[in-house]
Amino acid sequence: MTGTHETQSTTESTENRTTTPEASTDSSPPESERFADLPPSAKLVHFVLNRDDERTQTQLVEETALSARTVRTALGRLENAGLVSESICLRDARKRVYALTDDGVRAGDATEVEMEV
Repeated sequence: MTGTHETQSTTESTENRTTTPEASTDSSPPESERFADLPPSAKLVHFVLNRDDERTQTQLVEETALSARTVRTALGRLENAGLVSESICLRDARKRVYALTDDGVRAGDATEVEMEV
């Protein structure tokens, strides 16, 4: 009876492995949906980046009046959503510069259209 149980377990784990990749191949949600799920602080950071092109974290803190921690968290969420990219500041290599990705720009365009309607 033990041999039968082992075979079933192996079969079940093989089935789980075959279904997992199928779930991960689903297309990611559109930019507007990813944007809609973000907290207000991340949307404010996105708005500033959409208006001003690229900014350092210090500049974002000054322009948004959010705390440094809140801006850091917002940038992390925007990066995870694929809406913001990070690069090294050419004037000061200790700093990072944040800018919207193409998806981030499209997400901003989509929200502007929705707000106008």
